[in-house]
Amino acid sequence: MKKNMELLMQFKFVWGLFYAAAIIIYTIVNMLLGNTSMEFIVVWQLMILTIVLVLIQYLIFGEFTLNSISMKGKFLIHFILCYVTILLFLNMFGWINVQKLSSLGLYTGGYTLFYLGILNSLHIYYKLTGEELNSKLAIYKQSKNLKN
Repeated sequence: MKKNMELLMQFKFVWGLFYAAAIIIYTIVNMLLGNTSMEFIVVWQLMILTIVLVLIQYLIFGEFTLNSISMKGKFLIHFILCYVTILLFLNMFGWINVQKLSSLGLYTGGYTLFYLGILNSLHIYYKLTGEELNSKLAIYKQSKNLKN
């Protein structure tokens, strides 16, 4: 029961971050397009989209799934699944015309740059804070304890 509550709290926290980011990104893009308000239905659409994206996040990077795949493989799978999911939502909600090559190219370029920017930011963060070394040390200590 305690583990389930921890997972639920983690899910809600990550979903809150994704949802806040989606609202901010939508607001910025909306302002660049000259719009001054957001329709209420978009709030619900973004809520559904971010819940699906967080589920993908947990399926790929969760503690219980895909343990045998390298981090690069996980990032590639995550990139593709999120790309397709967002593209389906863009088409379903009519946010862009996906049949128009220029719109699809703009989405693909923007998504790729945004994803790579976040990925590089996280990489730099982990390098600077030494989290990568700490996690390797924890794995080493755990394997040493298993041998004893």
